[in-house]
Amino acid sequence: MILNSLQWKVLEPFVNETVLALEKSLGLKAEADSGFQEKIEEFKFKGFAVVANTSGSVTGRLLMHHYTETAVTIGNKLLQQQNPNLAHEHGMGDSVSNALADFAQMIMQPAVQNLQNNDMKIDFTHPYFISDTEKMDSLLEGVSEILTVPVRIDQIGRFYLNYLIHTQG
Repeated sequence: MILNSLQWKVLEPFVNETVLALEKSLGLKAEADSGFQEKIEEFKFKGFAVVANTSGSVTGRLLMHHYTETAVTIGNKLLQQQNPNLAHEHGMGDSVSNALADFAQMIMQPAVQNLQNNDMKIDFTHPYFISDTEKMDSLLEGVSEILTVPVRIDQIGRFYLNYLIHTQG
């Protein structure tokens, strides 16, 4: 099912800021595909996610959800932007994880400001990362809807922006 206008209104600033940041910060051409509602029972952990909890008018979790290979590639590019002499990391070490969490925070600030300017009363926590299936499974508890927007990056692959929405009540 395709996202309705209210769902897109919440995700659009994050999608736009992600694509813009990938291009401006890393010189990577990225494009978002159409968003859709994902079936909870079919949702699978890809290997690495940066998560921000939300409260207010929508309770849930916003995820920048990567396959491990994509996360490592983007994380290394972020690290090399900070320090061009840094050696390429081959796995999901703390440096790569922290770089991706910092990148998510950089995207969140203007996206959240956009939501506030449009009277969307949603508060976000500081992003944190998870890289194990057990923790991901716990994030699905209480989820009533999953909104997903794939983001494709030329010559790298894709990752997903997911919004795990909790039942209000």
